[in-house]
Amino acid sequence: MNNHADVDQLADAELQRLHRQLRSLQLELRSLLDNKTKQLKKQNQIITVLQLEHQTLKCEINTLERVPDSCYKDTIHKVQKSVVKLENRLDVVNKKCSDVLTENSKLRHSIDHMLQDRANFNEMWQSMVTQFNDGKKYIMELIDQSTLAYDQREELYNKLQVLKDRNENDKIMHIQEMREMQRRLEHDAKLQKFYDIKCKKRLNLEMEHREMDKKLAKKEAFEKQLNEYNEIIDKMKKLYEEPDTSRLIAQFRRQEDENFALFNYVNELSHEVEVLNDVTQELNDEIERQQAELLEKELKQKTEALDYLTEELQNAEISNNEAKHKLDSLDTRLQLLLSGIGDIFKELSGEDAPILNVLSFNTLLTAHNVKLFIGVIERRTNICISNINIEEDLSNKILAKKDRIPKFNVKDNVKQRY
Repeated sequence: MNNHADVDQLADAELQRLHRQLRSLQLELRSLLDNKTKQLKKQNQIITVLQLEHQTLKCEINTLERVPDSCYKDTIHKVQKSVVKLENRLDVVNKKCSDVLTENSKLRHSIDHMLQDRANFNEMWQSMVTQFNDGKKYIMELIDQSTLAYDQREELYNKLQVLKDRNENDKIMHIQEMREMQRRLEHDAKLQKFYDIKCKKRLNLEMEHREMDKKLAKKEAFEKQLNEYNEIIDKMKKLYEEPDTSRLIAQFRRQEDENFALFNYVNELSHEVEVLNDVTQELNDEIERQQAELLEKELKQKTEALDYLTEELQNAEISNNEAKHKLDSLDTRLQLLLSGIGDIFKELSGEDAPILNVLSFNTLLTAHNVKLFIGVIERRTNICISNINIEEDLSNKILAKKDRIPKFNVKDNVKQRY
């Protein structure tokens, strides 16, 4: 029982430690989810702003053909600054995305750790159930042993009762025999006294002969009865193996006293056994009641704890799924941003051999190689700006016509240069 109580205390301590650890993990998970939610909102806002700026840049690129040279240069300068800003912002977004992925990995690791704790708790719970079954089996064995001991006690008590009744009957018969013998002795003494008074010498010889014959007959009867008594005493001496009659009488009296004392002792033992049986039954009932209450309480606490852990794990899984959904949404928006950058790259497409050599013929735009594409866009933009040399005559001719608006086709110029 002490071992079972120690195991229960250890299990309760371990359960409390797991509860505290689960609460701390839940608090950390909630704080991380809140932080990540805020970061995702900020990144969504940044991506939205970048998309708007991207659309603005496309509109500006489309309008570059219809602006004057000075406005075009200013626009190109602004575009260059915008590209630099976009590159910086893209770098920041990539870093934040990496941070989000790192935090997601940490959350997955934390969830795996919580699942491992749950598996450990299930193993501990199974071991406690096994120990409880062993204890229950041990209690059933004790109950069987106590039942067997009680049956043996009842059997011995019945045998002792039979011996006690037999001893009581023998004692009563012996007392009756002794009283009968005492009565006969007293009667014989009275007869002897009567005969001593009556049997005086008379003158009548015939009466004397009659009296003598009667005396002889009585004497023979007395001798016969005495012989019978002597035979009975000899049998008793032989039975008890005691040649001395006085010792036999003393032994008989002592045996009677011992039997009476043993009878009293047996009565006391029987009473004590009954009292002990009642106390034992009460203690067993109390132990069973307390064990049932303790078991019910432990099962209730552990069931509540298991339900609480299961609910918290489900909440954590739901939060993780929401975080994954938000991460997927962020990835989708990032892909849209990468697609917009790819469109800009295609708008300024030229000789792709250098970048193909760097990318090993893998022109798919990803978060890892986006810096290369932005660098190419920046370089080509700078080349376009540096190579725009509009001839003065052509410009004058174009500007001399009132119905013409000067157009600067950046795409055609870039194709001509490349």
